[in-house]
Amino acid sequence: MSFDDYDILVRIKGNAQIEGHFLMENASEEPLSVTVSCHERLNQLISGDSLDFGAWKALITEVETIHPVSCLCHSGSLCGNGLMMMSCHLDDIDIISSAYESLLLKFPSCHWYWQRYAYHHARLCNGNKAVEIFEKAVELTPFSVGLWCEYCNFAITYSDNEDDVRRLFQKGMTIVGKDYYCHVLWDKYILFEFSQQKWAHLANVYAQALHFPTQKLQKYYKIFKDLVTALEDEIQSLNNGNLEVQADPYKDASALSDKEISRVVNDLWDPSDISVRCKALHRYKVIGDQLYQKACQLDEKIKNFESNIQRHYFDTTPLDDDQLNNWHQYLDFIEEQKDFDWALKLYERCLISCANYPEFWMRYVDFVEAQGGRELAMFAIERATKVYLNNIPGFHLFSARFMEQIQDIDGARAFFSNYDPHCDIFIIESVVKQANMEWRLGNQEAACEIYEKALRWATSDKERKFFLPKLYIHYYHLKCVMTGGTYASRDVLIEGIKQIPDCRLLYEELIRFAMMHDGAKQLRFIETIITTAISSSSDELEGLDIKDREYISTLFLEFVDLCGTVHDVRKAWNLHIKLFPQFIRVNPLYKHSILKERQSNDSILLNLQSENQSSGHVILPQVQEMLTLPPLVDDRQPSSVPAERISTLNDDVHPSHKLTPHVNPKKIHLDHLSQYVSLNHC
Repeated sequence: MSFDDYDILVRIKGNAQIEGHFLMENASEEPLSVTVSCHERLNQLISGDSLDFGAWKALITEVETIHPVSCLCHSGSLCGNGLMMMSCHLDDIDIISSAYESLLLKFPSCHWYWQRYAYHHARLCNGNKAVEIFEKAVELTPFSVGLWCEYCNFAITYSDNEDDVRRLFQKGMTIVGKDYYCHVLWDKYILFEFSQQKWAHLANVYAQALHFPTQKLQKYYKIFKDLVTALEDEIQSLNNGNLEVQADPYKDASALSDKEISRVVNDLWDPSDISVRCKALHRYKVIGDQLYQKACQLDEKIKNFESNIQRHYFDTTPLDDDQLNNWHQYLDFIEEQKDFDWALKLYERCLISCANYPEFWMRYVDFVEAQGGRELAMFAIERATKVYLNNIPGFHLFSARFMEQIQDIDGARAFFSNYDPHCDIFIIESVVKQANMEWRLGNQEAACEIYEKALRWATSDKERKFFLPKLYIHYYHLKCVMTGGTYASRDVLIEGIKQIPDCRLLYEELIRFAMMHDGAKQLRFIETIITTAISSSSDELEGLDIKDREYISTLFLEFVDLCGTVHDVRKAWNLHIKLFPQFIRVNPLYKHSILKERQSNDSILLNLQSENQSSGHVILPQVQEMLTLPPLVDDRQPSSVPAERISTLNDDVHPSHKLTPHVNPKKIHLDHLSQYVSLNHC
C-alpha cells in the first residue's frame, strides 16, 4: 500500500483488514479415489524421505484441491473466539497436517506454506492452533519478512488485544528491521496504528522506520515530514503562533535507544505544558532528519548490492553465478562495517535464498565463531545438517572438522558417522578423514580400527567390492605415516592383493614401496607376488587383464633394474619377453602406444570426491624413455612369432638365426652404432 499522502492516511478508520489473502472457495465433491491417491502419494514421499521440492509442491496442490484453504476475504469479520469458521465435509485435518508438517520439516523457509497451514487449522480447529503454527514458524525461520507479515496479518484479525498485536509487530521489526525489503512489514504496522488512531505510537513508528535504509525510505521520510508539519500547525495554533524553543541538539540521533525516542514522542502529546510539546517537536524533527541522513548514506553503499538480488525467498532452483558472487561481495562489505547485528541478519537473510549452497553456511559458521558466537555457529550447523544440507557430504565433514577444532571430539565423531551408506564418495571420505582425525589425536589403534571396520563392511557384500581398492590404499598410506614405511604397511597391500587380485593399483603401490624401502632385501618376496600376477591366464575369472599384466611387468623390470643383480635383471627380462614378446619387436606404432599408456599413468589420482575430482593423493610412477627405433619395412607389422621361439639373453645365438650373407655389413655396423647411442641416452 502506498502512503504518499499523510492526509489520506489519517482518514483511515476502523479495524485493519487482512490483505492479499486467498479468496474463499467452496470445496467441490471429489471422488473417494482421489483422496486415496493423495494418501498414497503422501506416504510414498514420506517413506522415501524425498527432497524433491517440486513433488512436495504438487502434493500440496493436490491436497488443497480436495481440502481448500479458507482465508478471510475483505468482507470477513471477527468473532468472539477468533476467525469466522467455514467447514467442508471433505475436510481432513490429519492428511493436511501430515502433508504440511512433512513438507515444512524439509523446507521450513517456505513462509507461504506456513501461512496456508495456519489458516487450515484456523478453519478446521481454532485460532489458537493457528497461533501455535505461526509461533513454530517464526522460531524455525525468524528472519523471514514474509512470515512476519503473514503472522501479524493473522494477529490483527484474530486478536482482540491491540497491545498484543503491537508487541508482535515490534518483535518482528526487531528481528527483520534491517532487511532492505522489510518495508512490507512497516506498511502493515503503520496501517495498524492508523486503524487504532494511536498517534503517539504512529509517530514512534515513523521515526523507527527511518533507522535503516529500505526500499521505501524516501516515502517514509515524506510522511514523517508531513506529520511534523501537521504537528507544527497544531502546536503553533495552541501557542499563539509561537514555535521558538531552546533545545539541546542531538549529536547522533542514531545512538539513541528506542526508549529515549519514545520519551520524546510521548512529550509531543503532553497536554499539560505547551513548551514541553514545542521542545519535543523540535527534538523529534532533528531525530528524524539525522536518522534519514544516515540511512541515505548507507543506502548509497548498499543499493547496488540490493538491486542485484533477484530472489528474496526460498527455492530449490539454482542461482546463477552473478547472484552468488553478489551475495559474497555483499557479505564482504558487511563484515568490513564491524556491525555484528547487521552482518548476522544479512547472513540469515542470505541463507533463505541461498539455503542449498554449503559455502554460505560454512562462511556463516566461521564468521560468527570468529566473533565469539559459538552458540550461533552450533545452531547454524544443526540447521544445515538436519534440514538444508543433510545430504551434502562435504558439509558434514566441515562440521566434523569444526567440532574437532573446538575440541568436541564426540561431536566430531558423530558427524563422521552420519554418512549415507549408499554414497560411496561419502563412505571413503568419512573413513579416511575420521581415521586421520584419530591419528592426529594420538589414537593409533582407533585409527586402524576405523579402516578395519570399513574393510570388513566392504568385503561382506560383493556389491561393495569396488570400495576395497581405495580403502586399502588409504589404509596403507596411514600405516606408512604411522610406522615410517615398515613391513606392517606393506602387509596392508598384500592383504589387499589377496582380496582383489585384479587391482593394478595395489601392485603398483607394492612395487614402489619396495623401491623406496630396502628393495634388494624385498626382491624375492615381491618377485613371487608379481610373477604370479603377470603369469595368470587371461581366461581366469579373477586377476589382471593383459594390458595391466604387461604394465605391471614393465614396472617390475624397472624395480629389478634398480635394486637387483644382473642375474635378477636377466631373469625378469626373460620372463617379460616370454609373456609379452611384442615388447621387443620393431613396430614403432606399437611402441608409441606403449609409451602413451605409460604416460597416461604418470599421475594416478585416488578419486575421492567424484570421477572428475582429485583427492590430492598422487602416485607418480617412474617414467621410462623409449629407445630410438628403426622404421617399419614396407609399412607392415612383423609376423606373429610364438614366445618360445624368441631368443633371450640366456640363449646362444643359433647359426640359423645369424644374418644372411647378402646383408650389407656397413649397414649392420651403423645400425649397431645407432642402437648403442640410443641406449646410452636412455
